[in-house]
Amino acid sequence: MTSAIATAVPRHRTTLLGTVLSVVTAESPWVHTDAVLGDDTGTLVLRFVGRSSVPGLVPGRPGVVDGDLVMLNPIYSFDGAGSGSGSGINW
Repeated sequence: MTSAIATAVPRHRTTLLGTVLSVVTAESPWVHTDAVLGDDTGTLVLRFVGRSSVPGLVPGRPGVVDGDLVMLNPIYSFDGAGSGSGSGINW
């Protein structure tokens, strides 16, 4: 069962479904990749710590970093819909 982003509670496991709005990789001050996930209720930063690419990772839990809801190292899957429909990636 998936939850709306707005209902995600910091430090509790959750399953979300949304659209990846942007992906940014940074190497300074430490390597990480951020993907912004959005749905009709809000956005969430998916932060892949220590990764400059995202092949598959262990589950994350949302937390708050500088006032933003952030999920570290989330599990993800592709459902095949893709092509801009907003339903191609499950988080």
